[in-house]
Amino acid sequence: MPDVALLIDWENVYYTLRQHTTGPLPSTLSILQAILQKAAEFGPVRVKLAIFGQEVATQDDTLLMSLEFTGMEPIAVAQRMSGRLLKGRSDAVLITRALKLLYKDRQDIDYWFIVSGDRDLNALCKAIKDEDKHVYLIAGDKSLANELRDSPYLRDDVFLLEDLIPQARWTRAALRADDTQVDKPQPPADALRRTPQRRGRVPVRARTEPHVPAVVPTASPESDKEQRRLAVLLLDQLVALHARAMSRGDFVTSVVPLSEKEASSVLEQRIDAGVEQGSVLAKLEGRARAKAKQMLAPNMSAPLVAETIFHLVRVLRRIDTVTSKDTRRIPAVEAVLDPLSRADQPGGLARGRSQRRLLLETLFSIAEERGAIQTEQVERDGRQITMCWLAEGHPLVVYARQPAASIVHLFNFVASTRPKGERIDWVNHALFAELLSRVEGDALESTMRRAVERGVMRAEEHGKKSGFVIDQGHEEVRTVLGEFDRLNGEARPAPASPSGEVAALPAPTAASPVEAAPISADAAAVPRKRTRRGRRGGRGRRGSGLGPKKAATGEAAD
Repeated sequence: MPDVALLIDWENVYYTLRQHTTGPLPSTLSILQAILQKAAEFGPVRVKLAIFGQEVATQDDTLLMSLEFTGMEPIAVAQRMSGRLLKGRSDAVLITRALKLLYKDRQDIDYWFIVSGDRDLNALCKAIKDEDKHVYLIAGDKSLANELRDSPYLRDDVFLLEDLIPQARWTRAALRADDTQVDKPQPPADALRRTPQRRGRVPVRARTEPHVPAVVPTASPESDKEQRRLAVLLLDQLVALHARAMSRGDFVTSVVPLSEKEASSVLEQRIDAGVEQGSVLAKLEGRARAKAKQMLAPNMSAPLVAETIFHLVRVLRRIDTVTSKDTRRIPAVEAVLDPLSRADQPGGLARGRSQRRLLLETLFSIAEERGAIQTEQVERDGRQITMCWLAEGHPLVVYARQPAASIVHLFNFVASTRPKGERIDWVNHALFAELLSRVEGDALESTMRRAVERGVMRAEEHGKKSGFVIDQGHEEVRTVLGEFDRLNGEARPAPASPSGEVAALPAPTAASPVEAAPISADAAAVPRKRTRRGRRGGRGRRGSGLGPKKAATGEAAD
């Protein structure tokens, strides 16, 4: 497939949404993903640039976080000089960067997506078309210049923001017949006919949640961000299925549709990197040898996975604690990210407050992408504030609301950071207040007391310091750390492998090794099925090349 370049004038998108919509805006992440998904229909997006003014960045507090998560290169443009606000500087930067890519850096790119509708882009579109390239525009219906709208010599097609972001409450007059609004669950029949498509392409079918966006972030498969994302994807799927492990083929097809070959191959690369690094457990059950039959599960004892899920639970439980009947939606930055980033943690991969803040922002974006966190933007004092709340019934939300989830993952996270030889099942009492006080709020003491009463942990001093010791064999601990078939008491059998054996991966922790499950007398009494081994085995032969009688004679002769 041909490579695609995507250049976004975010200032144009931002003010288009503010001027031609009413009510809360969709989140910045959802807007960027909608644009990326449209561009990815034409091929892998190799270049992704977002140009924005500093004034817009100060008004939208989640812009940089969303750009980082989607792998877009942010290009900030100064808009004030000597106290005056300058207009149109984003267009000049976009044109300059596009021409440099066109004539020097990326002459191999065939498809260009320009997200802007300003008439200043006429010369840029003509220059790209003169090089026998394809040019597609994404803009709002009201902000698209007539020259770009009417002239087929300047662009191949135009995609409207109104169609890509139907959840926004657009206020344009004289709605077209193919317009999609919030109160219309499905577009009319002629929508597919009038939607611009590449020549010879079949219209893209609607995909069911959950799914990975068509454009996967461009970080390397071995990077911490991609491995954290993979751990959350695995956790989301296993908790939803109430299973301890799932086959690799089922995981890939359930997360990414078969039609998205680019995203599927990228996900496969991340799984291979996770298995190699030890953050993903992969096991072949029975006689299966196909790679797609590998049973996958997150390795809870891996430091990266332990830190990732611990902070993910912190984010979800923080939102659950702060929201109430009167305050159903809270500011994402002021009420969630800022308070959680102030806590100091012992060790871990994210060292320093700035790295921990980046980790929390990444996990917030992952949870938003998975649908566990719902967001919208509202205007307050001339600024766009991102409000957030939890999606009721989402598997990750149900998992985070388990009574002992925060406590168990605190023990697991601390155990993964302890060096070998030190006691790893003990946590200082002060860490509960430092890492969980902003998560549980006033209910922290009662949560700890109930955990002691249920036997999840017990008080124990280590030297002169007071702390707690966790019971690794407790049912709640095992449920949170991998035995997801026990969630909410609804035990479900693990999926069976083709050979009939139970396909379940153990969920080891850093504090206790996995013990082999005892074999019952009934299972031991089942006779083993006789099979042939090798082409030269023959009837009754077990690889020795001799029949039963000759084998017995040969043994006697020896």
